Amino acid sequence: MPRKKSRTLTDAELRIMEILWAKGPATVAEVVEALDSKDAYTTILTFMRILKAKGYLSTRKEGRAYVFAPRVDRATAARKAVHQLLSKFFAGSPSELVLAFLREEELTPRELDRLKRKITESEGGADEP
Repeated sequence: MPRKKSRTLTDAELRIMEILWAKGPATVAEVVEALDSKDAYTTILTFMRILKAKGYLSTRKEGRAYVFAPRVDRATAARKAVHQLLSKFFAGSPSELVLAFLREEELTPRELDRLKRKITESEGGADEP
């Protein structure tokens, strides 16, 4: 059975997007150079074509080269990833995700205070500006 195509980013795709979010529009050659990896030009080109098909990148032709530009910002990509995580592992429940995280991670008192403030704000009871 063929694997279902993911609309979120793989690790390799995320590395490419990080470069484009930082650098802005770039050619495949520029991304290959910025990656400083052993991946071949054609491998990076394939990933960038996949990112375009997923809707993360757009292209325009400049001379003989294609320039790829992000169509999705980092915050939007993060929201997509969180929504997928919620639906895949936590039955769409944000509270179950937070509870799982709190059970597994050591938070500093400052981080806990920040979370408490955010919860209070979302309840509409924030007294602070």
